[in-house]
Amino acid sequence: MATRPNAHATGEIQDWLTPQCGQPVRLRHQRREPVSGVLDMRTDDGSVIWVHLNDGGGRLLIHRDDGYQLEEGAAGK
Repeated sequence: MATRPNAHATGEIQDWLTPQCGQPVRLRHQRREPVSGVLDMRTDDGSVIWVHLNDGGGRLLIHRDDGYQLEEGAAGK
């Protein structure tokens, strides 16, 4: 997978407007287990995203200020 210009070596995405709906993503948080899924929707300003979690985990709404790091993910992981 090619690294995007706004992604660090770890795959962290700095600009939440960059990922496209349908793209696999991974969310990391300092106090929670990482979760993976597919980007479902995002607000026009990129401050809020909705992710369909893998393995039937439901749909998660995340605000940019919630402390999550958004990373490029692999489907099904």
